[in-house]
Amino acid sequence: MTTVTTNRRGWFGNLFSVTKSLWAGLRVTMSYFVKPGTVITLQYPLQKDDLPDRHRGIHFLETEKCIMCWKCARACPVDCIDIEGTRDGEVDGAFQGKGVVMTRFTIDYSRCIFCNLCCEPCPEECIHMGQEFDYSAWDREGTVKSLLHNQVFDAGLKAKMLADRGDIKRLADDAAAAKKAKAEAAKKAKEAAAAKAAPPKADGATS
Repeated sequence: MTTVTTNRRGWFGNLFSVTKSLWAGLRVTMSYFVKPGTVITLQYPLQKDDLPDRHRGIHFLETEKCIMCWKCARACPVDCIDIEGTRDGEVDGAFQGKGVVMTRFTIDYSRCIFCNLCCEPCPEECIHMGQEFDYSAWDREGTVKSLLHNQVFDAGLKAKMLADRGDIKRLADDAAAAKKAKAEAAKKAKEAAAAKAAPPKADGATS
């Protein structure tokens, strides 16, 4: 069974109700004309509101303090942090950290959930949540930001990173070869010292 409700206020009742609602809104608007100093609207982006110190915005990195321990990347629940670098030598155009050189430190903001879990385990306290919040892009590739360069991780930076990977591999191979040669030299020196310290066999001695 369908129940039909009728408007008992009539045409004049509806007119009064609409006029009352309209006047309630216009009264707020007109008060700003009389007292413009009370306007709270900011003319963004020329004006920006003050954000709290613990605001979780776009990250920033104190590169010179980073030890490339990957704790921030391991703590990230969405796996949006990528770090590359080496401790085996210098790479042209790389960024100097604390005992390391870094060729990549990027965050994919299409996946980041701004949970702050990357900042808390950092032993050097070098990665922070910043005040910037208006980060946007035309496509997903533009949402990947390089904290080393403080800009979008564009095609030029990607090409540089790929070239640096070859240098990093070469340095790693050289370091491994040097370590192996050092170990072999130490082994030979130990064997020579042991042979020198062994007493000479007596003449006519039989084994």
